[in-house]
Amino acid sequence: MVKQRQGRRSQQSRQNPINDLISEINNADSLKKVFVPEDYALPNGWAHKTAESLSKDAMNSNQLRKIFTQLKTIEEKIDRNKGNELTDEQRNQILLLMPQIAYAKGRNLIPWPFYNLMKECINPKKMKDKEDYKSFVSFYTAVVAYSKLGR
Repeated sequence: MVKQRQGRRSQQSRQNPINDLISEINNADSLKKVFVPEDYALPNGWAHKTAESLSKDAMNSNQLRKIFTQLKTIEEKIDRNKGNELTDEQRNQILLLMPQIAYAKGRNLIPWPFYNLMKECINPKKMKDKEDYKSFVSFYTAVVAYSKLGR
């Protein structure tokens, strides 16, 4: 029984590399340790594989861009911080993205793997400071860029 589950899990992982990325995030103590440009920015890196997977799931690029715009707006505010800490207001703005993402999922505008990835990233245990947030936004920016490659 365990072998069957492991076999199914590895098959799902091959089918959707987003699951592998989620595992990496779960095993790391912060996002900046996962979202290293060397690992995500190059062709066949995390961002490229994520964009390809979303393309196969027929995710609407409008949804990607909508979230991207909100991430960049928050990033502009965070860039004004003197230190590496996020303010409570900034942390709340980041966390309030999840209900919007859940709403999009509920309307079938985004696939489950993307929802699960965002759920893991927009998590106070993983996104602890300005550096974590900026690493995540850089990764997301690369996903948006690679999503245009496949269209």
